[in-house]
Amino acid sequence: MIFDSLGIGELGIIAVVAILFVDPTKVGVAAKAFANVRRKWNNLQREVKDQFDTLTLEENLKDSLQGIRAAKAALRREAREAVRAMPSGERAAAAEKILEHLKTWPAFRDAKSVAAFCATFEEVDTESLIRHALAEGKEVRLPYIMPGPGAGRMEFAVIRDYDRDLTEGAFGILEPKEELRGAALEPLAEPDLILMPGVAFDERGGRVGRGKGFYDRFLEGKNTVRAGLAFEAQILRKKLPLEAHDQLLDGLVTEQKLRNFAHAL
Repeated sequence: MIFDSLGIGELGIIAVVAILFVDPTKVGVAAKAFANVRRKWNNLQREVKDQFDTLTLEENLKDSLQGIRAAKAALRREAREAVRAMPSGERAAAAEKILEHLKTWPAFRDAKSVAAFCATFEEVDTESLIRHALAEGKEVRLPYIMPGPGAGRMEFAVIRDYDRDLTEGAFGILEPKEELRGAALEPLAEPDLILMPGVAFDERGGRVGRGKGFYDRFLEGKNTVRAGLAFEAQILRKKLPLEAHDQLLDGLVTEQKLRNFAHAL
């Protein structure tokens, strides 16, 4: 133990022996007192050891998380470079093939409400997909960012017209107009399907986004079927390093195929 070198037990024996010479009738009382001291000392040792163990564990976890986040940053760079290397015409053709694969998926075909997204330059263009879903009579929801602590939070609002219901919002991405969102509207039930962007994906349903955590926080505790939309170039041939809060996908749609994962609903 940490304080064994202090010799608390030995000091107690010496004290008891000294009392024997002074007043033998006090031996029992002295022994009991030193037993209490010894017990308290042992408790103190355990508490200090537990504190050191906790600090060590926290440091190890911190190092582990830093390693995961550094690996994620490297994988984001790898995936972004692969997408940027794709000619614009190839990306446009891939988006159309992704929509064709999506149309055959029962989770999309049978969904009455679909949460989608408006894409950035590095993501799959979803305009045709959104227009198709609206034409099919599906309830289409698109995300917007609510201001708040840190990065804020993501919510969804229903749109009915792609050309009239959107405006440029956070990060330069199209979002539902102000009048379509907010606390004044009725709370929305969970969508049947949520289609998500991402930066990098793997073959087990792992997804790495931009690092803001909007989708991971939104999906926590929800049973909505979730699918990623991505270019095949974004699918890395390695397992992504994920954190506890990272949400796995039920499906992943690229220009090559639709992937269903083992944990899919």
